[in-house]
Amino acid sequence: MHLISRRNAASLAGAALTMPLVARFAHAAEVTWRIGHVAPEDTPLHQSLLEAADAIAKRSEGKMELTIMGQGRAGVQSGLMGQVRAGGLEMAVATHAQMAAIVPLCGIPAIGFLFANYPDVWAAMDGEVGRLIRSQIGMQLGLEVMEKIWDFGFRDLTTTKQAVRTAGDMAGLKIRTQIDQEAMDLFRSLAAVPVVISLPYLRMALDHRQVDGQEGMLQIVEYARLNEVQPYCAMTRHGWDGLWLCANPAAWKALPERLRRIVANTMNSTAPKQRDASAKQEAAIRASLIKAGMAFNEVDHAGFRDQLRAQGYYARQKAKFGEPVWNVLQAAAGKLG
Repeated sequence: MHLISRRNAASLAGAALTMPLVARFAHAAEVTWRIGHVAPEDTPLHQSLLEAADAIAKRSEGKMELTIMGQGRAGVQSGLMGQVRAGGLEMAVATHAQMAAIVPLCGIPAIGFLFANYPDVWAAMDGEVGRLIRSQIGMQLGLEVMEKIWDFGFRDLTTTKQAVRTAGDMAGLKIRTQIDQEAMDLFRSLAAVPVVISLPYLRMALDHRQVDGQEGMLQIVEYARLNEVQPYCAMTRHGWDGLWLCANPAAWKALPERLRRIVANTMNSTAPKQRDASAKQEAAIRASLIKAGMAFNEVDHAGFRDQLRAQGYYARQKAKFGEPVWNVLQAAAGKLG
């Protein structure tokens, strides 16, 4: 009997463990897709897409491979949907804000104080509101849209002089906001003064007290270290945005039916995991900012709605979207106006 050295035994054992995996996926994938997005690679979006790609490879027995191109490697955000529509990419991730100019119903989640929390968001977006928006994206952009939306996040308010708790606290505050007429209408309706300042100049404007506060996601507060010049953060949740996974229709139809089911089921079943990871990331950022000295508070959500209703804000939104859509919104989010 020939003796086997310890090194050879270890090599043989390693080979035996990897042989089934190699045998299963040694052949080249029959279908390769690229998915583009612009988020950093350590975000819940990118990590969840990697998880979904791995699951699709396993469930398809190596017949389909997805390459996740994050951090803008597939192009800038404004060009990703164009690439998908033209066939340059098989799939990309798009926000409501990105698509609202072409698909007006994508502006729904930005309606002021529409959702108070994540349970409200998911009840609406997994229900009739989400189906309504998704169908319009498909019709107007000609894209195949996955059923379950992923989370991008809520928008909150940071201030310098005082904490904002009620709608009355907004009176006279100069708030840096987006270059968006709807956002400006929202803050004017709250008696605030919206001021448009580009992100690279935001911190300087806050530091020099050119504005009293800013609105946006906590990720921006952390990234730009706005807590160093803004001691208060009101969890207003005055707007929310989500991430739709949109596929090129020709590429989608070219997939065998089994692969279409695998992709759709995997992407949709990954959505709740991504949502949970996104909520945990927000909680972690909040904890970090609190540790750094920022004071957080909740707000009187119903009071903000009352103020907007009194100022005709919701009436204008109803006129914009139409009564049938408005009825769907109120059924999901409660009486608005």
